[in-house]
Amino acid sequence: MIGYRKSLLSFAMLLVGFLACYSPGITQVMEQKKSVGQFVKEFYDWYGIVSHQNSKLAPDERAITGKAHMFSAKLIASLKEDYEASSKHPDEIVGLDWDPFLCSQELEDRYEVGGVKKHGQNYLVEVYGVSGGKRNPEPNVIAEVEQRGDHWIFVNFHSPHGGDMLNDLKELKQSRNKSHK
Repeated sequence: MIGYRKSLLSFAMLLVGFLACYSPGITQVMEQKKSVGQFVKEFYDWYGIVSHQNSKLAPDERAITGKAHMFSAKLIASLKEDYEASSKHPDEIVGLDWDPFLCSQELEDRYEVGGVKKHGQNYLVEVYGVSGGKRNPEPNVIAEVEQRGDHWIFVNFHSPHGGDMLNDLKELKQSRNKSHK
């Protein structure tokens, strides 16, 4: 019985020591997850409203012009190139034919943030559509977010079924280059 108590006490001391050493790192990751989740929530709260408004500019174009600070330069340049190509061929689908930030052609009533997980140096944030008070069973899109200095930026958007926006834009560009020479 004494041996059991010593083992239990040793384990408890080891656990306390471990938590004391690693708790600042755990706390920092938890704070980052909360911060990145808030960043994505604020964008989709705004984007959900903008998506339902009538405007000369599509919601995604409004986002990259009015909220450019929230996106990587590569993402903005790729989307602008896609918009330009689409405007030159209005009777053809030569670019994205879905909303790049929703991975969908359908609008939901609103959007909410789900899980946030570390992915290398970045974070992947699940975004769910909510319609009629019901949240979709799977995310509509998974936003990839990176920290730049003291703020977050979107660097890519992934479909829950595989694929991502930057790769889709690259493939569309290659297809346009082959067919419109």
